[in-house]
Amino acid sequence: MSDIRESMHKLRKNLNLTVIVSAVLLLELMMGFMFYSAQNFIQRTMERMVNVEMNAIYLCIRNKLMKAEVTIDNMSWVVGEALNEPDWMFDITRRIVKNNTLFWGSGIAFAPNYYPAKGQYFEPYSARRGGDTIVSIQVAKEQGKYLEKEYYQAPLATGKSLWTEPYADHVEINGMTTTYSAPVRDASKRIVGVIFADIPLRILEDIMNEEKVYQSTQRFLVTGEYNLLAGKNSPLFREVLPLLEKDKDKEDYFMMKSKDGHEYHIFYTPVGGNTDWVLINVLDDNEVFGRLRMMRMMLMLPVVLGLVFAGLIVWRSSKNLKRLKKVNAEKERIDGELRVASEIQQSMLPQGELRVEGLELKGMLKPARQVGGDLYDYYIRDEKLFFCIGDVSGKGAAAAMLMGVIHSLFRSASAHENNPAHVMQTINETSCQNNESNMFVTLFIGVLDLPTGLLRYCDAGHDAPFVLHGTTSMLLPVKPHLPVGVFEDMKYDVQTATIQPDSTIFLYTDGLTEAKNTARKQFGIERVKDLMEGFVNESPQEMLEKIVAAVERFVKQAEQSDDLTMLAVRYVPVQFESTLSRELTIKNDVHEVAEFSRFIKSVNEELGLETSLARQIRLAVEEAVVNVIDYAYPEGVEGDITVQVLSDGRVMHVKIIDSGVPFDPTEIQKADTTLSAEDRRIGGLGILLVREQMDSINYERTDGKNVLTLMKKLK
Repeated sequence: MSDIRESMHKLRKNLNLTVIVSAVLLLELMMGFMFYSAQNFIQRTMERMVNVEMNAIYLCIRNKLMKAEVTIDNMSWVVGEALNEPDWMFDITRRIVKNNTLFWGSGIAFAPNYYPAKGQYFEPYSARRGGDTIVSIQVAKEQGKYLEKEYYQAPLATGKSLWTEPYADHVEINGMTTTYSAPVRDASKRIVGVIFADIPLRILEDIMNEEKVYQSTQRFLVTGEYNLLAGKNSPLFREVLPLLEKDKDKEDYFMMKSKDGHEYHIFYTPVGGNTDWVLINVLDDNEVFGRLRMMRMMLMLPVVLGLVFAGLIVWRSSKNLKRLKKVNAEKERIDGELRVASEIQQSMLPQGELRVEGLELKGMLKPARQVGGDLYDYYIRDEKLFFCIGDVSGKGAAAAMLMGVIHSLFRSASAHENNPAHVMQTINETSCQNNESNMFVTLFIGVLDLPTGLLRYCDAGHDAPFVLHGTTSMLLPVKPHLPVGVFEDMKYDVQTATIQPDSTIFLYTDGLTEAKNTARKQFGIERVKDLMEGFVNESPQEMLEKIVAAVERFVKQAEQSDDLTMLAVRYVPVQFESTLSRELTIKNDVHEVAEFSRFIKSVNEELGLETSLARQIRLAVEEAVVNVIDYAYPEGVEGDITVQVLSDGRVMHVKIIDSGVPFDPTEIQKADTTLSAEDRRIGGLGILLVREQMDSINYERTDGKNVLTLMKKLK
């Protein structure tokens, strides 16, 4: 009997020990999870703060550099206009130095013997001599040493403005210096010399030493050849430098373990502009995570206290069970609402694969959550394809709401505007208003003219699209504008490219390149390039299916971390073979309308058109021609108007060509005929008549001429 009691006692003792050990392990796991979560949070916060800090430094540097670049580039034009006055060159350099405290000195180096009266070598130079004193001298005299200098040779070789590698100037500045130089061209656009300005590097040192979030931060500014511009040439810098030289993109983040065993966070990004400079931030890992590790050690004491309160936790857990059921019910309700929101969001996107004559499109959006912040859209107006793709900062419901706003703004802003830069400007100005959440959108907008293949586009911080033609692929060159929603006064520029027949434009969001596998490696732009090179004549549908399959093979079981959106546009124009071609040129005189009326009437008769159809065409074309006569040329200026009629028996194309002022009638908003004559806005009825009578109208400004094309289906 005593043996039984002893066995029961041991069992209870072991059971209690098991419970205690299990509780300890559970708490340790909880602490580990908390540490991991806190570490990730600190990591993200650190990256965000460093990026903000580097952006501030970057903007300060760019502001300094842009002042120098704009001044010298503008003055190169001034010098080119004043080449017949060599003595004035000293005054130009003196004014540059006087009006720009950033410059220590400025000069103009001319080609040998350009001014025989000044000697073989002529290099007027003005320099600051303490305070406001400025001295002007002829540096070259008879030596001509400037011919060997980088600031002289490089602009002549490339024809472009640039910054030199840093060099020691112990004569003028007594320190490290860099020079910005620009080519000077004469009236025949021949380079005859170089204008330049010397800038001491100590001004960059002052910027680099501005307030730091982390006191251990070490900053360096290097050239594309990794010569040090600003910062201390420390042993740590010499360890970081070889690692950066392997990266061709010059932009990334990584961790490094130094020779003394310390770990460092390395951030680097290009400065841009006319420089190949790189800004580097180095943080000590101990400053970032040291307190967190210390807190983890201190939290071991609560583990013991946690065991004491274990019973209390069990008791309270029963009460929390009811609360949990209530929370789950609320979660199910929210999930239901999110499903409805997802269906609404998907319904806003273009549905199916668009197939029209000369064009095939297919898009897809795969959100990381039930609703996402990516968007794409496309539609056709006036024989032009309007399309866009964008990525809202953040994820979830807030991003989805902003996505809907941007989608609506794109449709409304492009309804009567063919310039994508103007559309982008309108979207940016509207989205910046009351943007208290500081959310922004990377956005690409394109307008493809279907008859000519001319693509106008504007990029606001979005990844550059690919253009595929045959077995070749290339990234479309884009200007680095800021995303939409950052600055209300941001100016956007339009770019153009010609899309060859049988080409495909592929657009995507960073959910493609930044898709991660279980090892946290990204899919990357190189894998996307490899996929592009493997596509030959695939339809948009086939392209997207193969890309999705490749991404799924790469990520395997990893959870999708970002919205994935893609859009493929295949341009396959149909060749128009005309069986009838007629042309008439008239003057911008209303009395010429009678001759034109006879011309278009004879064309209609030659095509054998029925009376009602011929009347429609004649009415629409006459209205368009009269509009050109009235508005194409300034009052009192005589000009030609050429009308070309092409037809293959099925379709008629009427081209109205003039060399007058640029004017796009397709951008004029239609007149609202439901309003009374007093309330209706003046204008718009003529273009309304043309739109109603013809099947489509298209406008392009080509080689300094307005080309308005009207199309009518005859059968």
